[in-house]
This record gives sequence, C-alpha cells and structure tokens, in this order.
Amino acid sequence: MATILAKIQSSLYRAIVVANTRYRDDVLNLQAMSLTYSTLLSLVPFLAVMFSVLKAFGVQNLLEPFLAQMLQPLGPEASQVTNTIINFVGNLRVGILGAAGTAMLFYTVVTLVAKVEDALNQIWRLPRSRTWAQRVTAYLSVVLVGPVMVFTALTLTASAQSYWLVERLFQIGFISYVFTLTTNVMPFVLLCATFTFLYKLIPYTNVRLSSALIGGAAAGILWQLVGTAFAAFVANSARYAAVYSSFAIMIVFLIWLYTGWLIFLVGAEVAYFHQHPSAFLREALPGGKGHRFQEWLALSALVEITRRHFSERPPWQATELAAYLGVSSLENLIDEFVRAGILLWSAAPEGVALARPPESVTVKDILDIVGGLTTQDVKNDGPVADVLLRRDQAIQKALEEITLKSLVAENPSTVLRFPHAGSGAQSR
Repeated sequence: MATILAKIQSSLYRAIVVANTRYRDDVLNLQAMSLTYSTLLSLVPFLAVMFSVLKAFGVQNLLEPFLAQMLQPLGPEASQVTNTIINFVGNLRVGILGAAGTAMLFYTVVTLVAKVEDALNQIWRLPRSRTWAQRVTAYLSVVLVGPVMVFTALTLTASAQSYWLVERLFQIGFISYVFTLTTNVMPFVLLCATFTFLYKLIPYTNVRLSSALIGGAAAGILWQLVGTAFAAFVANSARYAAVYSSFAIMIVFLIWLYTGWLIFLVGAEVAYFHQHPSAFLREALPGGKGHRFQEWLALSALVEITRRHFSERPPWQATELAAYLGVSSLENLIDEFVRAGILLWSAAPEGVALARPPESVTVKDILDIVGGLTTQDVKNDGPVADVLLRRDQAIQKALEEITLKSLVAENPSTVLRFPHAGSGAQSR
C-alpha cells in the first residue's frame, strides 16, 4: 500500500513539474491574452460569417442559445452579453459591405484562426505554419463546415422529440429517462466534439484522432469544472459592480474569455502529451531536455535516414521520422543539417535524404553541428581553454573513424532508445 501511494505521489509530482514547465515554456498566459485580444476584434465578424452560413441551412436561430450556453458561467449577466453580441451581429449587413468590405470581413476571420493555429503550433513544437493560400482554404472549411455540423446535430436532437414514434417511446419510463439524460448530456458532448475538431484540424501536423479526443474531453471537463467555479465567483463579486459600475460586466466577460482560451490551450497540451508520451518522460525526468538528448536525437535521426538510403526505400517523411523517434517535430534539426550540407529535402519522392555519401559524414561532424560552439570559438587563453581543447582533441581522436556508414553497419536493424524516452532497443 505504501509503495502504491509513493508511486501515485511521484506521478503527481512529475505531472505538476511538467505542467509548470510547459506553462512557462509555452507562455500559455501570454498566448491566452493574445487570443483574448484577437477575439475581441474578430468576434462580431466571425459570428456574422457563421450566422450567414447557418442562415443558408435554416438553423440560424440556434446561434443565440449556443452563445448563452458558452457564456453560462457569467451567471445572470450572460443573457445581457448574449443579446448585445447578437444585436451587433444582426446589425451587420454583409450584403452592403461591397467586395472590399466582404474580403476584409473574411480576412478578420482568417486572422483569428491563424492566431489559434500559431498557439497550437507552438505547443506541438512546429517550426512552420500554413501559407496564406493554405490558411484560406483550411480555415474557411473549419469556419463554414464546423458550425453547420454542430448546429445540425442540435437541430436533429431538438426535432426528434416531435416525432410520433418518440412520443410513444416517451411513455416507456426507462426510454424516457435515457432520452432525457442524453438531451442533458448532449451540450457537453458537443463541447468536447468542438474541442476535438479544433485540435485535430488546426495544428499544422498529423494529430491522431485518439489524441484529439483525449484533449477535447480534458478541455470539456475543465470547462465544466472551471465554469461552475467561475459562476460562483461571479455570484459573489458584487464589489466589482461597485468599483467598475456599468463596466463590470465587460470586465467579467474579459476574464471568462481569457479563462476559456487558457482551458483550450491546456487541452491542447494534453493532446500533445497523449500523442508523444515520451516527451512527458523527458520533461519530467532530470536532464530530459539536455544537450545529451539533442546529440542522441541528431545521431538517431541521421542513422535512420542512412538506413533508408541503403535499403533503397522511399526517404523518411519528417513527421514520420519524428513519430518513430518519439518527438513532436524534427524540422528545426533537419534544417540545421540541410544548411551544413549533410541532408537535403527531397522533392520526388518527397522526404529527407542524405546530401553526401554516408562514409564521408563523421560522428564528430554531427556532434559539432549539434554543439554549435567549439573551443576554436573561445578566444581566452589559459588553463580552462587548454582543458577544453584537450577534451575536444580526445573526442575527435576517438570518433574520427566512426562515420554514418560504419555506425549503421554496426547496428543494421536496431536503434538505441534514449533512456528517458524508453528502455531497451526497438526492432525495426
């Protein structure tokens, strides 16, 4: 029993350490602030575009209850905020804006989703974002298709109750209870589905559906829990009205908007660690993000690329190789070796390939690129510089005969796993 408790305490401690580290490294508070500001600028245009799409499908009347559901933690003031937003959207006439005005409207919507993608790409450690051409097509599909799917589901759920068969089934006590329970749970399910939809489609990488589902469920649960606590906070915040007067509702709305984006980003972190559990171990254990891991990652990536070179199979895709090695992204590392002339981006077939014969690439060359700074860059003379120089000379002498070709020949079918990313060796 004591052993189980110790393991639980150790796991909780590691989780807290990783959560604190990621919160600071990913500056989630600043990301949430940036998204809050962008939302204020883009909320009315975003809802106007959504309203126009929903109106074409005849489900525009569900926009107001959906907003009321999202703003429910604001308490009695939620209806006032909802009505104000709906009035702004209703007063916006897209038809009289003209071509330039309509283009600006869609640009504002695309900019908001671009901010969301940038925040998620930082969490997923992705060095690149979509081009503007890719953003227009991808984002508009998210903005136009996503709301239609959600509101259509709500409409079908509501209209199902009017069918004669359902009315007959309601007379059966158990079925009536199940249907009522389903109706009550449906808003939570759709909330989780919305988070899952965003985690799956917006990051500029291949997010597994299972990871997006886990992240969406975590964000949905947090939304409900934090929303309940926030509603209690609003109910007991009469002093805000005394200080801010009529601006109090705006202050509370901004706080909840910031909190909502923070919950969204935390759910993205959960999805990331579910897809890359080895990243959790590396960040939880001492030294997991150190220089030794970077050396291991560089050598392992180049060894795997060399194996593909000798096997005459298609070159590795960057995302495929990253998933095999248990990391979220390798593009920054690959770009360094491309600049050094060791790797190249292959166009046909697409992937990463060697730019030089593997027998001409030494392990010392690779480690020098990863290290970035050698003793030749140190200008100061003295005993410290002499020690560092002797160390480099010893390493160079020990590794000068080891090339990528010889390294692959020694281990033709296995790749050593970094101790913090897993134990043992993995077979190809």
